[in-house]
Amino acid sequence: MQGKMSFKIAFGGIASALCVLIMLLTAIIPFLTYAAPMIAGLLIYAVGYECGKKTGIGAYISVSALLLILSPEKESAFMFAFFFGYYPIFSVSIDRIRSKAVRWILRFLLFNASMTAAYYILLKVLVAVDSEEFTKYSMLILLAMGNVLLVLYEFMFRKLTEKYIKVYRKKLFRRK
Repeated sequence: MQGKMSFKIAFGGIASALCVLIMLLTAIIPFLTYAAPMIAGLLIYAVGYECGKKTGIGAYISVSALLLILSPEKESAFMFAFFFGYYPIFSVSIDRIRSKAVRWILRFLLFNASMTAAYYILLKVLVAVDSEEFTKYSMLILLAMGNVLLVLYEFMFRKLTEKYIKVYRKKLFRRK
């Protein structure tokens, strides 16, 4: 079943639609601005796990494009597009590195570079904030809190993907 193109298309499409739905909920429920991209990223992980890395990347690109165009909540759309959408797919590659310290350094570098780029575009291009002092200090605070959030997200991500593989995957697809 895993090698069939129809399964990949169907599962990728359904998961992508669920990602867009979850992300659009941020317009109705504002406190999901930071949680929705993380949850949607877990669905992208499932696509990558079940259908392969290429299909997962395709789902990520399609969801990101739709969110950047359709989502009224641009901050969460940028968070998904710049980090939480692709990170679950590439975390598998990061986990292959033997040194735990190097893995964490890579995670922090990737997160900080991604969030800096996302917020720079949001603040300088879309919102056009002029105050250098505001953007400088707010960016440092956001990154500091974001790094703490990354550690919590990584812990949650590991637990939920383990649960998906051991419990939900068997129930959904009748697989071992």
